[in-house]
Amino acid sequence: MKKNLIFAGILFVTGISQLSAQEKEEKLIPEVTIAAKAKQQLHKTGKNVQLLSSKDLEKFKGQNAAEILNQVSGYQITGNFNNGPEPKSLKIRGGKLANVLILVDGIPLKDVTGNDYTATDLRLFASENIESIEILNGASSVLYGSNATVSVINIKTKKSTQQALEGRIGARIGSFGTFGQNLSAQGKINQWNYQFSGSNEKSDGISAALGENFDKDGFEKQNANATVGYSTQNFNVNVNAGYQHHYYDFDNGAFDDGKYKGNDTQKFSGLNAQYSYEKGNITFNSRISQNKKELQIPVNSSYETQLNYKGKNFFNEIYNQYSFSDNINFILGISNEVQSLGSDKLPWNFEEVKFNDTKISNTDIYTNFNTKFLENFHLDFGGRLTNNSEFKNHFIYSINPYYLKEFESTYYKIGFSYSTAFIAPTLYQVYGFSSAGTLPNANLKPEKNASQEIDFSFGKKDQSLVINISFYQRKEKDIISWLDLGNWTNKYQNIDENTSKGFEFVIKYKINEIINFGGNFSFNENDNQEMTLRQPKQRINSFVELLPLKGSKINLSYTYTSARKDRYSFPYIYVNNKSFNLFNLNINQKFGKNVEAFVNVSNLFNTSYVDVIGFTTKPRNITLGVDYKF
Repeated sequence: MKKNLIFAGILFVTGISQLSAQEKEEKLIPEVTIAAKAKQQLHKTGKNVQLLSSKDLEKFKGQNAAEILNQVSGYQITGNFNNGPEPKSLKIRGGKLANVLILVDGIPLKDVTGNDYTATDLRLFASENIESIEILNGASSVLYGSNATVSVINIKTKKSTQQALEGRIGARIGSFGTFGQNLSAQGKINQWNYQFSGSNEKSDGISAALGENFDKDGFEKQNANATVGYSTQNFNVNVNAGYQHHYYDFDNGAFDDGKYKGNDTQKFSGLNAQYSYEKGNITFNSRISQNKKELQIPVNSSYETQLNYKGKNFFNEIYNQYSFSDNINFILGISNEVQSLGSDKLPWNFEEVKFNDTKISNTDIYTNFNTKFLENFHLDFGGRLTNNSEFKNHFIYSINPYYLKEFESTYYKIGFSYSTAFIAPTLYQVYGFSSAGTLPNANLKPEKNASQEIDFSFGKKDQSLVINISFYQRKEKDIISWLDLGNWTNKYQNIDENTSKGFEFVIKYKINEIINFGGNFSFNENDNQEMTLRQPKQRINSFVELLPLKGSKINLSYTYTSARKDRYSFPYIYVNNKSFNLFNLNINQKFGKNVEAFVNVSNLFNTSYVDVIGFTTKPRNITLGVDYKF
């Protein structure tokens, strides 16, 4: 551990003596929308917000969405280092996947087929279509509702340009027989704009389960997304649609080979419209998403579907942002969401589950105020009332005072936030599923969270220098847990409590036009031991980015993950997974204005380690790619 800290420290402090060096050119101040549902300069947000801009994402060429997020402060994505098709579970600040809400272009995209979560599957995303990623840490249910108890991730897709036609075509090959292609096109014609992207990826993979002479578990993945928009001076509307498909092999479990296949699809369509007036704007968001998951088993020389789950989520929201003055702004909104789950294929002649028989709906009204007083003092506060068809009414609130001092190019900020948040029971938990022996429980209450956090930030407004320190504590009550009832039956009940606490340290510094470095350290501990499974207490991420020649970019990154508790089999066998260190190398080279090539080397030193007990971790692997811009 000491060697790891020394190495990370070297990356952190290199070049600090040059902090007083002046930038040669004026930089733009980055903006985010996630903190207030409106454009806001990043350094002015009251809560902890991290931004992976399009330039930041260049450091991760050849990596998928899960691998990118795994390098964010406080994030641990278990399964990330295993075979590609294996599930990716977010462990953030002591929370689980149910504590996270994922947005796409500001609108929730959910998968309601999950047994204890509704976050959409990160394996389905194509990183080539991502423009930027905004991350809001801390409880944010006031603005975003259920599941936004630990973190909200807003994945922004690539947008149209001012040209009539722009596009990119790319191809890549990699270890384990992996190859992929991607294509995108976008443009603007008069008041109309459009965007299209598509990608395909296939891989022979490696064995998911750890063992000798096990079969490889490959996968294929396709994505397609399209947006058409129309805009005037005060009004714009965008219609979008997407399709994501993942077909993959998987094994029986830890140390156990198998010949199963999963066939997952996600389809969604939506609409976003905004009307601006003198002192504010009105926004309408709508999205319907459908997921289908199939389990296929070998029968003779082919595969047949043994069971499937089908889920549908319909989300609508309208909100008004109004400025009373330069110092007082507020948002008032109402949302409605309907979830349904069904199955028309179950094993052992179980009766099919119809959509109309498993349905949960909720209607929310929320408001949030931002005020500025005494020149540099700010106060964000708000509340949300949820009426759920199962647990009826539930109220939450948030208060966030902070002090922001701005200078010509720098700033410092200190703030405190106290927020309550909640996680609504899933369809699976409420209605049960007979084929899995899960009994229904209509009396489930929402999981309740109360979080407090202190943040201190210092840096430059253009984010060429950022230092951030955060301390947090979150208390959870009525945690919904799986309970074994014996006789091959189980049930979800509100039985657990937990307190998570920890801190994070983040630094980024662009020394000059050639050297850029940064890193983060996170520490977390949980009172409830079950919540510590696969959750490391300490994590370190750091990087050094070099731009030695025009058009060249070299990024060396390092990750340290501390020891974790894990379990496998049933009845459970508990083990301690050892800490591990990983290095990755990414090299980008541009050739003229139109061609860009990259090489990404993961696990640079071919380290042997365990991510999830009983499953194979990837050895050194390489991805080569080239993009042509037209």
